[in-house]
Amino acid sequence: MNIIWFRRDLRLSDNESVIKATANNTEVLPCFIIDPWFFQWKDVGKARVRFLFECLENLDNNLHKLGSKLYLFEGNSVDILQQLTSQLIQQSYQPKLYFNRDVQVEYGIARDKSIIDYYQQQNLEYHIGLSNFIQPNECREEWFNEYYAYQRNILHPTPTQINTPQLSLNLPQLTIEELKQKYSAFWTTEKVYFPGGETEAIKVLDSFLSSRFKGYHWKLSRPWMAQRGATSHLSPHFTFGSISIRTVYQRTKKRAEELEKQPKAGFSLKAFRDRLRWNDSFTQRLYSHPEIAYTNRFPEFDEYYKPDKLIPQQQELFEAWCEGMTGFPMVDASMRQLERMGWMNFRMRAMCATFLTINCGISWHHGAQHFMNYLVDGDLAINNWQWQMQAGITNPLSDTFRIYNPTKNIQDRDPELNFIYHWIEELRGYTLPEILAADYINNSYYPEPIVDWSQTRKVNGKIVSDLRKKVKERLLSEKGEEYYNATATKRTVEKYRESKDRQYREANAK
Repeated sequence: MNIIWFRRDLRLSDNESVIKATANNTEVLPCFIIDPWFFQWKDVGKARVRFLFECLENLDNNLHKLGSKLYLFEGNSVDILQQLTSQLIQQSYQPKLYFNRDVQVEYGIARDKSIIDYYQQQNLEYHIGLSNFIQPNECREEWFNEYYAYQRNILHPTPTQINTPQLSLNLPQLTIEELKQKYSAFWTTEKVYFPGGETEAIKVLDSFLSSRFKGYHWKLSRPWMAQRGATSHLSPHFTFGSISIRTVYQRTKKRAEELEKQPKAGFSLKAFRDRLRWNDSFTQRLYSHPEIAYTNRFPEFDEYYKPDKLIPQQQELFEAWCEGMTGFPMVDASMRQLERMGWMNFRMRAMCATFLTINCGISWHHGAQHFMNYLVDGDLAINNWQWQMQAGITNPLSDTFRIYNPTKNIQDRDPELNFIYHWIEELRGYTLPEILAADYINNSYYPEPIVDWSQTRKVNGKIVSDLRKKVKERLLSEKGEEYYNATATKRTVEKYRESKDRQYREANAK
């Protein structure tokens, strides 16, 4: 009896554990465990839980088509798997456990270790597969080579039949309908913007590669276009593994080959494939450095950025930011979008992060947790590292770090005001010059700016800049000039590529 333990790999296609466990028509028990810890986790988000439930419902439906079903157990994951294994042994089975590696949270790492220890103690076999690319060695050049080799490998086939016998188990179980009823607080939402499930993921990919990809390389930074489908909208599916990144990579590559005589199409699809690598690189970083999820990358920042309780003045700024009432239209539109949709495009996430950390002087820990409380695609590896990046902590060998100007982003990213009008009804009717000049102050319910952007950028930006210099000095003293030169060379190449990409986008826009 092979047990398939699903986690962040909620699909049947290109799933290593699924195809290995079902080989030779072996009897298989597919299961998912509703662990109470998940609902107690401080970073859990309502939209993300609903997406998970929809993925489970779709997985169960797809299993039924193959003659199987999804066993939904409820309880502590370690206890459930130990009891399940014990009961199968009592029924004369010799269980073998299949699961794919999950590196998202410290709880998950400890949980998996406990399960492995148990199976070793019982002299039982287990197999740990890859749901997405992770390499034990973080060497950058080797990682790139191995990454592309993995993405180009033949996909794991989807089983045509799964042999799941009728089993009598004395364990707490739920049906999908019982799951929805018991956790109705998560299921009941005003509007679903991102439906979950493998079937839906394939539809979204089909739609993107059919036409929505056109102009991706420059539209992805325009929040209104991104909201309306200019980006793939696959990120929630990557978070829960309802489609594999390798599947998306290979289909995108094939689509580019079909359109090889259309250079603009090729450029957009190449930009999208680069984003897929970007996604996996964050997973790799968290796997190698799990501490970065909640601690500063460099200790020099520990006194400035810390998860302490906010003082009253900071709390007031933080609440205004959360509610989309800062008096900076692009920040507020983005934060309202986050609350309603559970999503925003990457550039707006970065802008909102620098505004909170640099301009409001609030630690990234608070903003990162708020994002995870709402994001339907909340990925700890990407979210918390990006918050550190936007706070100015990472890459201290660079002499500069970006602080986004919310007002300039109106002109550059939403000049027709579609995004602002959609989310800030108080500003509908005002023209772009009037909004830039803040003519709405005292004439609408929309608030005045809560901070002086230029002044806070200057004061707080210098604090962060000085801390970055301290980190740089320490790294150079420890690793030497050779390390700096090698890193500087990579940065020069990256800046050159960014420059060429920007030139292309500007030419394309004209």
